[in-house]
Amino acid sequence: MRRLPIYLLLDVSESMVGANLRHLQQGLARLIATLRTDPHALESVFLSTIVFAGKARTLTPLTELALFYPPRLPAGSGTSLGAALEHLMDELDRNIVAGSAERKGDWRPVVYLMTDGKPTDDIEPALKRWHAKYAQRVTLVAIGIGAHAALPVLHRLTENVLSLDVNGEEDFKRFVDWVSRSVAAQSRSVATAGGGVNLAKLDDGIMRKIGALENAGTVDEDLVVLTGRCQTNALPYLMKYERNLHHLGQGGLDMKVDLYKLTGVFAMEQDYDELSDARALLRTVNTDALVGSPGCPHCGNPIGFAMCGCGQIMCIRGEGPATCPGCGKACNFTAGDGEGFDVARSRG
Repeated sequence: MRRLPIYLLLDVSESMVGANLRHLQQGLARLIATLRTDPHALESVFLSTIVFAGKARTLTPLTELALFYPPRLPAGSGTSLGAALEHLMDELDRNIVAGSAERKGDWRPVVYLMTDGKPTDDIEPALKRWHAKYAQRVTLVAIGIGAHAALPVLHRLTENVLSLDVNGEEDFKRFVDWVSRSVAAQSRSVATAGGGVNLAKLDDGIMRKIGALENAGTVDEDLVVLTGRCQTNALPYLMKYERNLHHLGQGGLDMKVDLYKLTGVFAMEQDYDELSDARALLRTVNTDALVGSPGCPHCGNPIGFAMCGCGQIMCIRGEGPATCPGCGKACNFTAGDGEGFDVARSRG
């Protein structure tokens, strides 16, 4: 049996945490359930799930559709697209069966890359390797989620670049249904298809194909993600702030100030560290630019934004002694004097 390898290369960085990651998790289950109703897909489709944040990991190796079970999607710090591409290419080398005079190999693999951010590592070596050995024998469909995805970078990988704008669960379901139709269509046409991919008709309400690079602008400094640690169990949590341009008018002058409004706090598991970029966090943001301070999503401490002298953000119950879950030292917290201070930003 000739396999049709389908790789799902999924961004699980901090910027995806929240609705996007939840919808992606639900979408995986919907994708598999839909594809299993198609006899052509059942006969040929093999799926693999690879996730990336600061590091990349294979959650599910190539598995036939009937036996594929959607994995739990973890999260991590960083958006190392270069590392993700290197990991993908290594997986292709290990698992794709090449054709020969004695046997028929796998059909041309199709990769669906989904990301909502900008690379936080050097992608040049991976790009060079991709175009030298893989671009002509693997079909890559790159999907930028939201307004801040680095579409020009994706265009350097493939001409199949799509922009996805979702505003809720129903929109994401429509996107998953499009992926399902595209995979099913490819499974029907592999015997006669040429070098390209057989994509379903775009859902114009939520998707558009990106052509020239001048139409693929990005916005910098669009979000701030801070990583805290629960004082009780040392598990990480993320505080996510999104950019909100604020106007200050005085004496006929209109001043624009970048503020970041809290949009959510999210409990992470220990595997957040396993996928996170281990490099030191050099970028900072002043707390004066941050609007909103949450409690701890793990233990319920009312203050989730206290900082130890070592730089670790942690939760506390209130004023008084506490032990830092980062360095293990005892701290004594008192009410602040209202002055802002710099905190290290995660890589997003």
